[in-house]
Amino acid sequence: MNLQTSIFWLLAALVLVPAFFVVHSRNLFHAGIALITCFLGIAGIYVTLGAPFVAGMQVLIYAGAIAVILLFAFMLTHDLMHPLPGTVTFQRWPGLAASLALAMVLVGSAVSTPWRTSDSAAGVAEASSIPGLGQAFLTNYLIPFELIALLLLVALVGAVVIARKEEAAPELYE
Repeated sequence: MNLQTSIFWLLAALVLVPAFFVVHSRNLFHAGIALITCFLGIAGIYVTLGAPFVAGMQVLIYAGAIAVILLFAFMLTHDLMHPLPGTVTFQRWPGLAASLALAMVLVGSAVSTPWRTSDSAAGVAEASSIPGLGQAFLTNYLIPFELIALLLLVALVGAVVIARKEEAAPELYE
């Protein structure tokens, strides 16, 4: 096992610790901080896989924007900042059974999948570079790219409409 593989497995193990804390924390603010740590660890995994652009986008979009918005929402909602009461015990065992069943399905599918060998890693690294992503967005994935842009525009207009204060309607007929 070389150094890069060792760093990958170390980062993968270190991502699991804050992810476990996100799920089991009773304080939502602490869970949000652990979520940011988890996102940063995933960015480190992307770097070890040879995708620095994807790692940068992970830091900017997830750790820098989405998690910070969640933290602001938690802080502005005062009732959510206090620790939550304990979970109801009758929900614990069915949840554990469903989680174990899902884990068995995921592990079974991961084991039975014929994974590509490292010969194809060079093509993946080239496709995740900035010119490769730009070429893919503007050729093969042009329609989904434009639909996502349209969806973001609609969401932005909707946010402006919701955030705008109600103005008094002018009297048209006096």
